[in-house]
Amino acid sequence: MNRVIYLIALEKVFNNAIFENQVKKLLVGLKRRKGEHLELTLLVLLPWIELTRRGLYSNFKVYRRELAELREELAGAGIKLVVSRTMFPSAFFSMKMPGLFCFSLLTLPVVWYQILVRRAKIVHCRYYYATFVALLASRLSVNRVKVIFDVRSLLPEQGIVNNIWKKEDSAFKFWKRVERWMLNRADRVIAVAPAMSDLIRAQHGQVRVETIPNFVDSGVFHPDSDLRNAKRRELGLENRIVLLYSGTLGGRYPSGRMAECVKLFFASFGRDSFFLILTSSDEKRVEPLARELTASGLERGASWQAMEASAAEVPAYLNAADWSLLVIADFLTGETFLPIKFAEYLAVGLPVLTHPRNKAIAAILKKYRIGAELDAGLSIQELGDSLRRDEARMRENCVATARENFSLERFTLRYAEIYSELTQK
Repeated sequence: MNRVIYLIALEKVFNNAIFENQVKKLLVGLKRRKGEHLELTLLVLLPWIELTRRGLYSNFKVYRRELAELREELAGAGIKLVVSRTMFPSAFFSMKMPGLFCFSLLTLPVVWYQILVRRAKIVHCRYYYATFVALLASRLSVNRVKVIFDVRSLLPEQGIVNNIWKKEDSAFKFWKRVERWMLNRADRVIAVAPAMSDLIRAQHGQVRVETIPNFVDSGVFHPDSDLRNAKRRELGLENRIVLLYSGTLGGRYPSGRMAECVKLFFASFGRDSFFLILTSSDEKRVEPLARELTASGLERGASWQAMEASAAEVPAYLNAADWSLLVIADFLTGETFLPIKFAEYLAVGLPVLTHPRNKAIAAILKKYRIGAELDAGLSIQELGDSLRRDEARMRENCVATARENFSLERFTLRYAEIYSELTQK
């Protein structure tokens, strides 16, 4: 019997599309594949009290029903859910050294206890905080517990992107030391992009790292003409050429660069173009992009619209589009970042358009022939003709690439193999 704890720290497991489409589907798929040979526990270190723009509230009170439903759903799949209160709100997600010390002091007993009572052989950790505590707990355990460090994004550099600290600050240097310690002691390291794996190998040569990208469930995200036609009718976009962006605005996804691409798209496809933004970002984050688009003569409602969609609605909106947009800011290690939306775009057959400055993304698009750069160096006529000529072929390539390189089924199998490899050592 292989006993595994999947550990999440300071992330919500309700009203969270990433958890729904990445974590939960992976765990259910693993249990379905391994059955009685895998005992799987999801351990969540959930903030007890949240401090947000909505005010002060308790996750365990406000989301009591959602947690109960999740526990019942996972139990039906043969997975045990353990949710432990932690005093750290999600607002402190980018913590510095004192925060990490206090967080570890509060959560280490919980993780160590669960390792003991579950007789866990592996702790599969999502992101840095979970990994740090799990590595400490593994050193206290009588039996050797293997730790998987699922990196997701590089925390020290992400703190710079989020304006939490600067590269010369002590907090950044502290996290780089902690990162080095975790990478060298984890039994397996998982990166979400080939460039991230290459960077880790270059900086830490002995680390056992491999790439498992953000994957996509083709049972949910796939081309569907009925969904497409219905959603386009609902939105009044039957005769429009729709460019879609899905995700948050600002930060890693800069409004200026996005607006440049949108303007080139409209110039290439003419007045029938429409830009559809699916985002949970509030109006404060939408406003910079809105100003850029309005200054270019693109009126909200007539030429573009921003709206929020539930996780269940996203496949229909993606199917309603003709093209997708992915642009990323220039930030430290930005080339190592490949967001979830990328695989979702491909799975529904949406060719991806990007900015020429996003060279890592552009290289992937060129390699698999699944999209193009919106290059201002080309004439509008050349750009438009090229996109129209290659659209059908790119759509086919998108679906094939998602199936072969980003499928949930493929990487569920790979994680199952990793679990077996670690317990056989």
